[in-house]
Amino acid sequence: MPGCMPPTSLTSAGSFSRSPGLVAGRDWIAGSRERVTRSAGSAGLVVGVTPYGSMTVVEVTERSVRELTDSRSFERGRAYFDAGQVRRFTIDGRSVTATVDGTSVYRVRLDITANGLKGRCSCPYGQEGVFCKHCVATALAWLDAGGEVGEPRAQPVTDDRLREFLLGQDRTWLVDELLAAARADSVLRARLDVAAGADARTAYDDRALRERLERAIEIADFVEYGAAYSYFHGVDEALDEVAGLVDAGFVDVAAKLAEYALELLEGAAGQVDDSDGGLREAIGRAEEIHLDACAAGDPGPVALAELLVGRALASDYEVFLNAMPDYAPILGPAGMTRYRELVERAWRDLPPKQPHDYSSRRFVVTYLMERLAESTGGADALIEVLAHDVASGYDVLRIAERLCADGRDDEALAWLERGLAEFPPEERLRSLAADCHRRAGRLVEAGELLWANFAVGPSLDGYIALHNAIGEGFPSWRERAIELLRAQPAASARFTPTPYMRPAGHSMLVEVLLWEGDTDAAWQAGVDGGCRDDLWLRLARDRANTHPDDATPILLAAADQAIGHKNRDAYRTAARLLAEAGRLFAQCERADDFQSHLAALRTTHRAKRALREELDRANLP
Repeated sequence: MPGCMPPTSLTSAGSFSRSPGLVAGRDWIAGSRERVTRSAGSAGLVVGVTPYGSMTVVEVTERSVRELTDSRSFERGRAYFDAGQVRRFTIDGRSVTATVDGTSVYRVRLDITANGLKGRCSCPYGQEGVFCKHCVATALAWLDAGGEVGEPRAQPVTDDRLREFLLGQDRTWLVDELLAAARADSVLRARLDVAAGADARTAYDDRALRERLERAIEIADFVEYGAAYSYFHGVDEALDEVAGLVDAGFVDVAAKLAEYALELLEGAAGQVDDSDGGLREAIGRAEEIHLDACAAGDPGPVALAELLVGRALASDYEVFLNAMPDYAPILGPAGMTRYRELVERAWRDLPPKQPHDYSSRRFVVTYLMERLAESTGGADALIEVLAHDVASGYDVLRIAERLCADGRDDEALAWLERGLAEFPPEERLRSLAADCHRRAGRLVEAGELLWANFAVGPSLDGYIALHNAIGEGFPSWRERAIELLRAQPAASARFTPTPYMRPAGHSMLVEVLLWEGDTDAAWQAGVDGGCRDDLWLRLARDRANTHPDDATPILLAAADQAIGHKNRDAYRTAARLLAEAGRLFAQCERADDFQSHLAALRTTHRAKRALREELDRANLP
């Protein structure tokens, strides 16, 4: 390659020494045309990065590190460094990796680029691209070690070249090397033992990996939100090792360890902030490993069935709740028979269902029964289970939805009519029944059901549903709907400090008319009966092009309401509204009136420094 030289280095990755200066030298990055040159310095590291022949000098000093972050993060990073919390420090070319002991253990990588020092960290802030305190600690450790740039990692030898080399080596040497590797790799050792005649079910000693799972999952103190990402990443790494046993052929051990991991995860559940769903993901991963291990092995079908049902019934976190249908081929006839026996027994033992019975036990048992029924008998079997204990309109809805999904609208409609007759009328039952009638061409029946929904709880969605279902016959329904909406109580005022305490007035009528595109009628509806503040703003902006004088009082009132909230964001909103109003005043040739309003407003709120700043930022008078 033109311009390239053989890779050389004057330092090694592990040669660190406290030194005020750095050793001059030159490193080539393997596999590229980038060159890193290091020069001596008394306060840091000066690196020349040469991408394709163009030299860029990058200086890394304590001062430059300080400039990459805020003062608080820098000082906290320095405290971490001073306390010796930077560990596993490794240099590879112009990159540094380390772990930092913080709230949890975080992984840090620093890279020297043509644009300067870049940092990545596994902590939540680092994940957002922030040069965090852990990056600071690592950078300071690097500078303290002399800021050496190590020899870049060599390109790996290809499999074909390695194979050719090994085929030419002495057998004794190969045996010695393989045994040495096996002493450091328990999976390799177990594979060799099996090849030598050991039983694959017992060849792998899982004690070390059990301890690894315990260290990763068990929690001494509560894991806060900021440390949860790192915690679950560590859990995932431990589960990766368990998954590796499946690929290595030790499926029985992998299944047992996956079960153990599930026990540990449930035990740790109350000790970690799971706002981002990391626990459910970890449980799902362990379940996936267990399924893969069972599919690759030959577990006892009856024992496996008992495990799946027993764990599902005992779990507070839905472990093995979705075992069906994935485990069915693994269980086979004997296992499925036992699985069914256990689930049906639990189902029979449930007390009669009462309205509003939301116990977790009933949910789990019923869900298991539903999954079993559908996976073995299809829709009819599922509907039979659903119809076993109907105690609410929701139970009816689930049956009808399943029937509709199979195109059995007539059967669904029969259930829906029963539900509407036996239980308190429910909007979703009427909506689904209307869909059945509409698909059959019975538009009058569909309209009556949707009208009942709209009359009970007027909404724009309900109005649109009625419009879409009726088609050409909608005008008569529209007249009834508009009359109903006009009869709503009027709102007494607009833009008060507590708008949530004010009646909505004709808000729904305004929304309907705006959806229909009749902005003039919508404005008049708002004037006659009032509406929500957000709708007033929408009306004002729609009307501003033709009637700016109508819009300006609304914008000014909205700005006053925002100022009343007394916080920076509200002041920023007020400034935007006032700027909008100012443009309309100018259109009406009333700029002097706007100037007077702003002068009075500034006088009234002269003590609000943040408001003044936002007004100035918006270039308001």
